[in-house]
Amino acid sequence: MFRAIAEEKHFGRAAQRLFMGQPSVSQQLQRLEAEVGVRLVHRSSRKVELTAAGVVFLREVEMIFADVERAVRLARQVAAGREGALRVATNYPASRLLLLPLLEQLRRTEPQLGMLLREMSTTDQVPAIARGDLDLGLVYGPVDHPEVSARHLLEVPVVATVRAGHPLSEKTTLSYQEIGRHRYLTGYRGGGTRIEEALLNTAARHGVRLVPSHGINESSGYLLELEATDAIGFSSALRGEQNRASGMHVLRLTPTEPQLQIQVAWRRQAEEPAVNIVVEHLVRLAEDARRGG
Repeated sequence: MFRAIAEEKHFGRAAQRLFMGQPSVSQQLQRLEAEVGVRLVHRSSRKVELTAAGVVFLREVEMIFADVERAVRLARQVAAGREGALRVATNYPASRLLLLPLLEQLRRTEPQLGMLLREMSTTDQVPAIARGDLDLGLVYGPVDHPEVSARHLLEVPVVATVRAGHPLSEKTTLSYQEIGRHRYLTGYRGGGTRIEEALLNTAARHGVRLVPSHGINESSGYLLELEATDAIGFSSALRGEQNRASGMHVLRLTPTEPQLQIQVAWRRQAEEPAVNIVVEHLVRLAEDARRGG
């Protein structure tokens, strides 16, 4: 009732909207004001306006309605069996930095909310989100798609990787000028371009023009090519640590490390309370990771 009065600013229109008589609306408002203990509405022959207390009361009422609507949607999702099947894809660094701690949090705070997980490239994730094949993605940004919304979470550096025994394997850092004096692979054919873009753009800011250079057609072949040749490869720092565990050598790029944006992405038109819950958790985890990093 109060919400209708506040939106219509007219007792007659509010009564029509509520299918009530105008005297009944006025009586209910009086009872509400008596219960709250303050006047919520200024009444005059010409208009109805909220008091300062009424404005605050309306804001709190709207928040309660939003919480109730969210609870209803979640309950309907559970009844329909949708909870426990949120389809989420991630890239490698996001899975280590954000997804693993996210799953631990959700086990404690949202035990009814499970996920179907897979690792996918940003190139594959974004169109899958737009089609509705994925509910949520952890991708490299920026995301530029009319049907996909995204929110920035954090950044991770790009590093160089070479095989053991490579002429650069005794070094710990690598300048952009040195990259140009060796064979290098900015990616594999058909793969994503975010690492390549970050590398080439950062090199250009330091006056070095690197030309895109791709290895063979798939990521596994790309890694084999790095292990078998004197090419330089590039990856996120976390993927670099995985490569180091496999016997590869990792070099930090200097004087400025390229940065990869990690973003959370979801379908713009989707009304999924579960997605909103996960996004909120991810934003808090990213804040914690930045403070800890």
